Amino acid sequence: MYKTKTIPGKILKTIQIANQDEIKELTGSKLELDKAWELIKNRSENFTKEDLKVKEADQLLYQIVYPSKTKTSESNRELIIIKEKERARALVLLELELELLNAA
Repeated sequence: MYKTKTIPGKILKTIQIANQDEIKELTGSKLELDKAWELIKNRSENFTKEDLKVKEADQLLYQIVYPSKTKTSESNRELIIIKEKERARALVLLELELELLNAA
């Protein structure tokens, strides 16, 4: 099952992604969560087809939208920020990979 299937589009457009400049520099484009969600939806044929890459993108997108809400120390916060950056970059790369697969 895809975790992002029930995420409303309004939520995706309101989430601010930190480090968009860095993401754009590394991948060539900014991370747009609504477009990532659409790509996941399309590649999974409306969330019905099992695909490992799409499931990975789905998991990353879900973690960006619903990050852990537990109280953390400063060092844990830094680790969370690093992990959020990694997830954002990984999602952009998966999005690009899926676009290339669609074009083929």
